Amino acid sequence: MVDGSRGSHYRGDVEPPAPSPEMVSASRRHLTERYASGVDLLLWETEKRLIPDLDAIRSVTEAAASGQAEGLDMGAALVLVQAARLGLDRLEGELFEAARAMGMRPEAIAAVLELPDAAAAEKRQRWLERRRALPYATATAQHPEAGKAARRAEAAHRAKGLDTPSA
Repeated sequence: MVDGSRGSHYRGDVEPPAPSPEMVSASRRHLTERYASGVDLLLWETEKRLIPDLDAIRSVTEAAASGQAEGLDMGAALVLVQAARLGLDRLEGELFEAARAMGMRPEAIAAVLELPDAAAAEKRQRWLERRRALPYATATAQHPEAGKAARRAEAAHRAKGLDTPSA
């Protein structure tokens, strides 16, 4: 079933539509608040730096395995999985574009991806182009100076004597 809100990026009843950037941001914040620990917690508290999406998802699966995850955690993790899938689709679309720009023919792309023929590769590229047009919340948009923030937070952490020296 394809409806107007889902458009051509929705594949039948198995692939949900891409989550809105606002939903992704809310999910990242929720999971960081729930699961950040150690340096990640310090970075969240001092710089509002989010934990990486895959770490957040992994934290939820581990919490679920031990009976500690809540429904909201599961929902937020599922949203981040969809966001990660969209991010990979966007990246794959860029690779298709770069391959074509360097002269790779659809037949070669199809062979590499084990697609049946050039038409299938072209169809995939069109689908990826539509996915690239969807709104997307990058993790770096949430903390553009994450590298500097991490170094400052780690230095502050050491300065406060919170690091325990190795024996």
